[in-house]
Amino acid sequence: MDDTEEPLGVRIGAREIYDEVVGLRGDVQRLGQQGESVDETLEDHETRIRGLESERGKFVLPVALITAVATVVAAGLTVAKLAG
Repeated sequence: MDDTEEPLGVRIGAREIYDEVVGLRGDVQRLGQQGESVDETLEDHETRIRGLESERGKFVLPVALITAVATVVAAGLTVAKLAG
């Protein structure tokens, strides 16, 4: 075995390392762009959800009022039926 042989038979040169670093840089840039896209989608969803919540809030009070009136009317009818 002379001095130029590697004990495991693998030699990685500067060119291979450089190529991998350049590839990683591209991967990181793509991930950054995907992250921005995800942020925009989340903001859009949050806006839509807040809109739905505000729309739902418009109907809560009227529905509660109608339910309360219907309950009072039903109780009044029950009392009238039992009394008379």
